[in-house]
Amino acid sequence: MTGAVGEAPEQELGKNGIRELDLRLLRRLLVYLRPYRVQVAVSFALLLAVSALGIAAPYLVKLTIDQALESGGQIAARLAELHKIGLLYVAVLLVTAVVHYGQIVLLQSTGQRVMHDLRQDLFGHIMRQDLQLFDRQPVGRLMTRLTTDVEAINEVFTSGVVTVAMDVFTLLAIMGVMLWMDWRLALISFVVIPPLMGMSMAVRARLRESFRKVRVRVALINSFLQEHIAGHAVVQTFNQQERRLQRFTRFNRDHTDAHLETVAAFAVFYPVVQILSTFAVGLLLWSGSKMVATATVSLGTLVAFVQYSQRFYRPISDLAEKFNILQGAMAACERIFELLDQQAAINPPAVVRGRPPARGEVAFEDVWFGYGNGQPVLRGLSLRVRPGERVAIVGSTGAGKTTVISLLSRFYEVERGRVLVDGVDVRDWDPRELRQQIGVVLQDPRLFSGTLEQNLRIWNDALDGRTLHDAVERIGLSDVITRLPNGLREEMREGGSRLSTGERQLVAFARALAHNPPVLVLDEATASVDAATEARIQAAIEVLLRGRTSLVIAHRLSTVRGVDRILVLHHGRLLEEGTHEELVARDGLYRRLVEIQLGGNGTAGRNVAA
Repeated sequence: MTGAVGEAPEQELGKNGIRELDLRLLRRLLVYLRPYRVQVAVSFALLLAVSALGIAAPYLVKLTIDQALESGGQIAARLAELHKIGLLYVAVLLVTAVVHYGQIVLLQSTGQRVMHDLRQDLFGHIMRQDLQLFDRQPVGRLMTRLTTDVEAINEVFTSGVVTVAMDVFTLLAIMGVMLWMDWRLALISFVVIPPLMGMSMAVRARLRESFRKVRVRVALINSFLQEHIAGHAVVQTFNQQERRLQRFTRFNRDHTDAHLETVAAFAVFYPVVQILSTFAVGLLLWSGSKMVATATVSLGTLVAFVQYSQRFYRPISDLAEKFNILQGAMAACERIFELLDQQAAINPPAVVRGRPPARGEVAFEDVWFGYGNGQPVLRGLSLRVRPGERVAIVGSTGAGKTTVISLLSRFYEVERGRVLVDGVDVRDWDPRELRQQIGVVLQDPRLFSGTLEQNLRIWNDALDGRTLHDAVERIGLSDVITRLPNGLREEMREGGSRLSTGERQLVAFARALAHNPPVLVLDEATASVDAATEARIQAAIEVLLRGRTSLVIAHRLSTVRGVDRILVLHHGRLLEEGTHEELVARDGLYRRLVEIQLGGNGTAGRNVAA
């Protein structure tokens, strides 16, 4: 898997490379913990208390055996001592439960707040990106970053770093207590630490690489599912269910195989930890029993050491499991921060000047542009549109019509030349302010989940209600709203599926009119409707174009005869311009396009002109 922006490259990293990467990613994650440092500090304090209380229990067992059972004295005195130790033991257990509960609640709630902040930053970053990111990144992969990957990072806080710190503290505390109680038994208990460390280092690189593959495969599956669920009608229309299932089967199998790599690595690591810890306990019992027999170590000390050893190796086993979780989280971190590091190509100028509302003059001066594949789409394009002028842009597929609109809105940067609005280079406009001057109605208008009114406003609560009502009336959308049970408050399903294509188009026209942009762009706005609906939409277009600079892109040449001027693009260059009648009379490319659409010979073009 290569090259896609935001995808973690599948490459081998040496141990030093992984260690440096982990530390770098953890440092970046800690930035999100800063607002919650008080909660984190309290959680760590509670965590230390839980660990300390856990260490106390085996020592109480030692006291019970050594002082209460093996010591001399009256039965009553020994029973009283047992009662005291028993009550203390129960108290330790109760306090441990209460403190552990508080620590878990505080830690989990803090982790969820951190994930909330990370999701906010990630979504905001994606929304600020220019279209080049979405050209390279499938929607499914971006969805994976915001959902699955963020949830994986949550494990860093809830089951990862803090819990690992607790295990490490527990290990160090147990080692200190064991050395204090009897250094000889302690060294016997520690004999398996070097092989455990070596095993951990050997497995670490393999687990990290396997988890990186898993995250890549998850992103591929999400992209595939998003694309095919959205396009299921096309798949069924062409009876491609089985072929698509076969392709999904391959993605699914690759994902399973990547997961099985992690299972194989962990399946070796965890049992080895168990075997070594059992061996250490056996060695402790064998050596300790001899010491008890020679009275160099008390029986209570040996029993306490056995319990401490079991508690000592349990954190090591937990560390193995937490390491498994952390590797998955670090792979997700790589991908999220790689996306966050993607810088938008379109940025405001260093000095943003306030500008009056645009008059609507548009100019392209010797503009060259391509989409990064080495093939220019626009080749020295020059054109000028006067304020209030209606201009149609026509040409065959791939001529560069839609590219003109993208550059005008500054969704992409020109490679050479200039695009001007009111005589000012679009690179000198604040992109937000520039796009407020330009209204765009696309061939397939996008409606969002929410009410019809919210879709008309595009969440702009400052839009005056009277202005919105006037736009609805002038466009002719009132009949559609009357038909809906809840009127403007009707909930739109995703994509506006409750409305027909023509009705969604009218919503888009009313939306553009309500926001009253000085420059209006219609990109194939009638290409997907029938003739009856087109007539209704044409009436709406007349209302929408009135009094504003308009650029109309159309394949149906019959829809552009009423404009002031027609620009004919061919291979990214302006080949012809003029009125419909002038261009038909020239017997050039425009006339040939008209004849192709209407059929017949040159008389067809003259009939259209008439």
